[in-house]
Amino acid sequence: MSENKTGKYLKYAIGEIILVVIGILIALQINNWNEQIKLNKDIDDHLVILKENLLEDQLQLQILKQNITTRKLAADSAMFQMMTITSLDSQLKKYLIQLYQEFKFSPNTNAIETINQSNEIPALNNELRTAILDYYSLIERTKEREHISNSQIQTKYEPYLNENYPTIFQKNNEFEFLATYYKDDPRPISTIDRDQFLNDKILETLLVSRYYQCNALEKFYEDLIISSDKILSIIKERKSK
Repeated sequence: MSENKTGKYLKYAIGEIILVVIGILIALQINNWNEQIKLNKDIDDHLVILKENLLEDQLQLQILKQNITTRKLAADSAMFQMMTITSLDSQLKKYLIQLYQEFKFSPNTNAIETINQSNEIPALNNELRTAILDYYSLIERTKEREHISNSQIQTKYEPYLNENYPTIFQKNNEFEFLATYYKDDPRPISTIDRDQFLNDKILETLLVSRYYQCNALEKFYEDLIISSDKILSIIKERKSK
């Protein structure tokens, strides 16, 4: 009888252990579900902010792209005059001064910084994770190209023009800032020396370089707009599910 009671006690004990284990597993599963629900909510909230950041980025990129396209055309137009495809005109001063402009994209990184700090990137689906990583990787490459372009302006183009073509700083320069700044200047207008300009091989290389850098940046800005559009499309699709 004692053995029978011991057997029953063992069965009860094993049963109790199994119930406790099952209870623990259920509790862990519920906790995991709750954690997943919280994680999904956090991700959704952060994706809302990311969407706002990307829309801000796109507005900035559209302006940058428009400006860089104008500068590329300025370099092209100046080269056409140097190659005598078109004749020298008063627009040349404007074209030369426009190429002084530097470019810098300043993305809003609030959302991606929060997402990275919260270690939420691995929890995103492959398509969205890849699109986000590609976009911010492209931003870094764009910054490198901007640095190259701006350094060329600062160390080569601008110093050379300042020294050799100071006559571009006059009221007949149609660049808005200079036209306004010099509008009351009573001094006589000086023109760019035609022979100097047409035979200036250093300036020619600088103009070709400025065209190349503008063209490269234009492509980077365009690619960033396309890349951000892809993220926005995936976020929209995720929200509709």
